[in-house]
Amino acid sequence: MKKKLIYALSLALLVGPVVASVEKANYNPTDEAVSVDITKKEKEKVEEIKEVFNITESYEDFNLIKDPINSDTGSVYLNKKAKNKSLDSYQWSDENLGNLQVTYTSDGDFYSYSKWRKDQYDNKNSEKISKDQAQKIVEEKLAKLIPDFDKKYKLKDFSLLDDGKELSLFYDRLVKGIPLASDSLYVNISLTSKEIRDMGINSDFGPATSFLSDKDFTDKVKLSQEDAEKIFAEKFPLRLSYKISNNGKSVSKVYHSEIFDIDAKDGKLVKNNNLGFMPYEMDKAADAASLTDVEIKKIDGLKDLKKKSQAKKRAYEIAGDGYQVTSISLNSDKENYYYNINLEKDKNYSHITLNAKNLNLVSLDLWTDKKVYNNKVKEEDAKKLALEFLEKYGDKTELNLDKTSVETSKMGTSVTIPRYVNKLPVLTEGVKIFVDQDKKISSYESTFTKVDFSKASDNILTQEEANKIFLSSKNFGLKYVITDKGPKLFYGNIKDFDPIIGQDKILRDYNGEIINFKEQISYPDLDKARNKDAILFLKDMEIGLIGRNLSDKITYQDFVKLLNRSSGMNSSYMDNFGLDLEKLKDKNIPEKDVVKTLVTKNNLERFTKAKGIFKEDIFKNQKSLGDYKSYYIIAKGFGYIDGDIDPDKEMTLEEILYLIYNSIK
Repeated sequence: MKKKLIYALSLALLVGPVVASVEKANYNPTDEAVSVDITKKEKEKVEEIKEVFNITESYEDFNLIKDPINSDTGSVYLNKKAKNKSLDSYQWSDENLGNLQVTYTSDGDFYSYSKWRKDQYDNKNSEKISKDQAQKIVEEKLAKLIPDFDKKYKLKDFSLLDDGKELSLFYDRLVKGIPLASDSLYVNISLTSKEIRDMGINSDFGPATSFLSDKDFTDKVKLSQEDAEKIFAEKFPLRLSYKISNNGKSVSKVYHSEIFDIDAKDGKLVKNNNLGFMPYEMDKAADAASLTDVEIKKIDGLKDLKKKSQAKKRAYEIAGDGYQVTSISLNSDKENYYYNINLEKDKNYSHITLNAKNLNLVSLDLWTDKKVYNNKVKEEDAKKLALEFLEKYGDKTELNLDKTSVETSKMGTSVTIPRYVNKLPVLTEGVKIFVDQDKKISSYESTFTKVDFSKASDNILTQEEANKIFLSSKNFGLKYVITDKGPKLFYGNIKDFDPIIGQDKILRDYNGEIINFKEQISYPDLDKARNKDAILFLKDMEIGLIGRNLSDKITYQDFVKLLNRSSGMNSSYMDNFGLDLEKLKDKNIPEKDVVKTLVTKNNLERFTKAKGIFKEDIFKNQKSLGDYKSYYIIAKGFGYIDGDIDPDKEMTLEEILYLIYNSIK
């Protein structure tokens, strides 16, 4: 076995799941490395790790990589705490045995573990242990790795993956019984091999928070949960709003709120943006189709468009000194014509989009590569500059200037002017303007989807009812938040999301993902189920419907929700199976379309194309199945169907759940 100690500054070479959280904190190490001798202390640590993780195989190669913590953690406080600290990664590898890696902090605390071998999926058909058995294995291991594990971490959620053969567990980090909002722990374990595949600490600040101990958390609470809920109800309750669908074709009325953090000492509101934000906005006109010279000639003078020279002059006026226009193109979508203008200054590329009829600004991105960010612009000054810019170059139609909001960071100040229709806010629409540290407008984005608001689906919930649904979800509570001055106590969202509640009374995030999905699945008639364990297994996999009975008939739309799990509706989903959901969504789904969809979804449709290999006596009246015959035979062969068939029968939720269960067990 080769043994060497490498001082490396490349966390990207370490375990994958850790990298995701590190990137959020701008963790930018280099790839320098030098070899040095292994000390006696480090040899003892290797032996300790081998014993804890039962590493008995003769791996061909071994490396010890010391990875210094980068100074830019996203928090001045954490920069000091992590100074001169490192992650020590112990790595074993072998062509036949695979790779194994264990990482500790330089303070000696466990950080991450991962193991991979070529044959790790060979036992996928072995008998599975239960979720509870797997959780016990995991927590017994974690108790050996993390002193007082049961006091420092609390199970938050779990997911069953790979048709129920893999279990992912997610834990909140606790400090004195209170969640540290930025930190969590994940574990993935195989239910067939009973092996932990990987586990580790995740944090919005990268590894730096792993060097904090309980003594660093000294903030005191003066407000109660009840006090915080009263402030929520008074200052930022859920309000009736318009929400436009992702495809922009429909609109509904929902209750929504942007959840602020409440200082647990004095009740002041803050919006936590420790990681800052980039002064960059997507160009909303980028999807517009470019016009040919022939088309431009046809519409020139017919559409009341401004001249290209006028657009160029306007671009120079907006961008300011030093910019050169490198290209101008005329584009259109269904409603408008745009001038897309590219500019350059000091090898930095920028972009402006103007409405071709009136030269009103649609979007702006003036990028400058600043080396140091130190925004000192006062919020009121930034707001004044932004509104003056809007007045001069933008369009104030449907904007509610009285509801303008301001956010500051080291990079600059973001000013948002929301869109209002019929005195209700339109979520995520309006104008966003970014004022940089030099008091220059560096980005501008306007979002106004054209939709018929008179056709918005109604919502008869009261604000009080909506607030109660959100607060009862247990997502609003006391938490620690890392600030530049250290950990502070706030009341706010434990899971970071802005709540959306529609007429169905289900709590979702803005993207439609159902919050606490598994906990909301409850069937009043569960005790009457033929196979209660199968129903509960699917619930653990987030397969089920909220607020329904197992005996209910299921529509095509309900079936799509089952297949999409907590992600909710996807109206284009059934297109993949040759079914027009828009026409069928409110009709009860028959058995034959459930069978066909499950066979297709599981990539078995190719077997239905085979000719002359299917028996003609598998089912009664098999010929009457028509185009569905081969789908039924495949479903029977793969164990989806375990009884009589009735192709045209409208299925109940319970019956469909059994078919889904058989398709994945």
